[in-house]
Amino acid sequence: MKRMMTLVMTVAMLALSLPAMASMSMSKVRKNARFLTDRMVYELDLSPRQYDDIYEVNFDFLYHVRDLLDDMARGNERAARRYRDCLDVRNDDLRWILSQSQYRHFLAVEHFARPIQTNLQKWYFRFARVYTDLNRFHFDKPHHYSSYAGKHYRTHHKGVSYYKTRREQHVKDMRREPVQHRRKDMKDSRPMRKSREKDRKEEPRKSKSRVKE
Repeated sequence: MKRMMTLVMTVAMLALSLPAMASMSMSKVRKNARFLTDRMVYELDLSPRQYDDIYEVNFDFLYHVRDLLDDMARGNERAARRYRDCLDVRNDDLRWILSQSQYRHFLAVEHFARPIQTNLQKWYFRFARVYTDLNRFHFDKPHHYSSYAGKHYRTHHKGVSYYKTRREQHVKDMRREPVQHRRKDMKDSRPMRKSREKDRKEEPRKSKSRVKE
């Protein structure tokens, strides 16, 4: 009996020593997937079809990693490997949605290509440290914002990317008008360009120095 009490107390103390980080709810998965998609589409200047497909990819990614993040932040290598696998699937799906130049731009932006980071046994979204207002969106919700539930994830398609079959359509869309017509501000896109600067958190200015050639 005494041994059992000691074990219970040990488990209780261990639980108290770990940081309290709750898994993302479905509503937060959708909102964060939308925000990440919104900024990707805005900064990469993508088409409406790309907007909808990228929302699905980001939703699937966040849905499948949401229960791994706490363990990954605590240093669990198995959780970290599963997270990296999910990230690889996400970024490979995006390869079929974006053009080569868009994909290179995407990979160069860390908070797009690697949206989650861990530090001091906690995890956070990189984009939350880049943008000032996480409740501000440039575009309306995707048409299937509340209804999409993962039917295009690879587990439902024998491990093959669903978006591979949509590559030709995306190429055609790239020759047409981008997603600007779905912006909330439909009169003039120039104010949106100005707002991009205000949307980002200010970084310390670097001193300029001339370099002689």
